[in-house]
Amino acid sequence: MKKRFVATTLSVVIGFSTLGVAPAAIHPVTASAATINAQNNQQAVETKANQLIQTAKSLIGQATYSNTEYKGTYPYKFSCATFLMYIFEKNGVHLGTYNEDYMMKQGTYVSRDQLQKGDLLFFDSSGGNVPNHVAMYIGDNKVIHMADPKQKIVITDLDSKPYYKDNYITARRVLPTFLPANPATKGDNIVEKAYSLIDKVTMGSVNNESTLRFTPTGFVDYVYKTNGVKLGTTNLKELMNKGTTVSKTNLKKGDLIFFNSVIGSNTPSMIAIYAGDHRIIIPNSNGVLSRVLFVDYYDQHYITAKRVVSGSTSATPPNTNVTPPKETTTLPADKVVNLATSLIGKAKFGYGYNESNLTFTSAGFTYYVYNKQGINLNSKLASEQAKVGKTVQKSSLQKGDLIFFSSNNGGTKITQTAIYIGANQYISLKTNGSVVKESLSSTWANQNYVTARRVL
Repeated sequence: MKKRFVATTLSVVIGFSTLGVAPAAIHPVTASAATINAQNNQQAVETKANQLIQTAKSLIGQATYSNTEYKGTYPYKFSCATFLMYIFEKNGVHLGTYNEDYMMKQGTYVSRDQLQKGDLLFFDSSGGNVPNHVAMYIGDNKVIHMADPKQKIVITDLDSKPYYKDNYITARRVLPTFLPANPATKGDNIVEKAYSLIDKVTMGSVNNESTLRFTPTGFVDYVYKTNGVKLGTTNLKELMNKGTTVSKTNLKKGDLIFFNSVIGSNTPSMIAIYAGDHRIIIPNSNGVLSRVLFVDYYDQHYITAKRVVSGSTSATPPNTNVTPPKETTTLPADKVVNLATSLIGKAKFGYGYNESNLTFTSAGFTYYVYNKQGINLNSKLASEQAKVGKTVQKSSLQKGDLIFFSSNNGGTKITQTAIYIGANQYISLKTNGSVVKESLSSTWANQNYVTARRVL
């Protein structure tokens, strides 16, 4: 049920040229972190979930299935993913994508026995752990979804057919982080204001608050000003010098993100507001758009991000000579290495893939570790994992890179995978049954090293 949609009207353009495939899922060993609502907004979550369910149910018998056309007005035409994208947006919550792969990377993992209303469930009938169907949980072991051309939108009990057990991948809880925290932060308020203006503002060459007509930077300036943050300029280059630089891995709601039009250039051509959970709000000539950062274009054209709301209502630090404190956020590569290391003495080798008892092949082990960090290696076969990411030279290895080995001393057939952990060492699940750290300079490693890929 993978899809390529053709928008029929300007009002439903979703950015088809930039919505590619970047699947990922997360399957923790321990109890789901989604059971803890760090945003303290559970009442709002439950209210919003009931609104979503009501909207979804109202469309039963009103919509037809289409994986080539999306129509958000009657007569409605949806795929499984555009159906959910539509009902979320109708209730003021933006998934930013109709791509199941991207949806599956948002929110927080939740185990199947802890599902609550509004959770998204993902399925794959092809056996590759890449989602080709998505549904929304509505309680009582039931989901609502655009099932197929014959059934259309239906409510289904998850025990009604083997499909829902055999093809289940994971579930994600998106509502807590998609909604403002309690109490709302300034970043929450900025994001909510920006979203509330979608379809209300007109983009142009002048700024007029009374008519809600803005340039892209004028729109950003207006959104922040209404929340007490004075950016002081609508010049794109000047805006990129405001606030404090933050890393891409440490983005928070309300941060400003800058993109170029020429890869590698430091000259900004586009600005976006970070909306949390990898979503961005982009004002451009097509209007105010909701997107996700997973798209290749945004990755390739990303320049920097600036925090302009941290602890102040002024975008300009009171003393620009003060060196900002170092960020203490754990980097993705460190998280990968830490998890792999924590599985020493726990994971064991076996010809299969079983998360419940941590039994994997070497490639299943790397698949599991990276999936926990939102990186889907697309396959549990070593040779297929070697096609993910970018090739990296052995002399340029970085922590978190994937390493691939043969097993016949000098061959080129990839049969085993490992994770580079720095200091010329790697960690892998060996066929002798255990997770071990070894030197990349060992005789075996030198004889069997084939290639490496950077996936982080």
